[in-house]
Amino acid sequence: MFNLVNKLLLMITMFSLTIPTFSNSQAEMPKNQDQALGLEQKQEVKHLLEFVRNSACTMMRNGARHSSLEAAQHIQNKFDYFKEDIQTTERFIQLAASRSTLTGKDYHVLCKDHPPMSSREWLMTELQSFRSNQL
Repeated sequence: MFNLVNKLLLMITMFSLTIPTFSNSQAEMPKNQDQALGLEQKQEVKHLLEFVRNSACTMMRNGARHSSLEAAQHIQNKFDYFKEDIQTTERFIQLAASRSTLTGKDYHVLCKDHPPMSSREWLMTELQSFRSNQL
């Protein structure tokens, strides 16, 4: 029952986030949602989303297991919501891929090739590897 309530709260929250609200000045001026991230950060975020999607790892969110595809979609949805608040790839990891917005619980990743770890640690390690390979 508790999981059902959490899922319903998440669905209501995610739905309510998609309903636009505009003041008069906002309605007249279109927003460029991509302005917060530079080209380099966009490439890093894209890489991290692909990394999650192709990882074949399981993400633990609020006690439930999610496939890499489900995890990537969830992170993408959170990124789309928080996009205007994200100026760095580290902030992307913090806001969209590290913990539940509803419960505050950290996400964890279960992969065959290493012990369970926080998604933050996992993605920060991958980000550093990606940046090293870009040099």
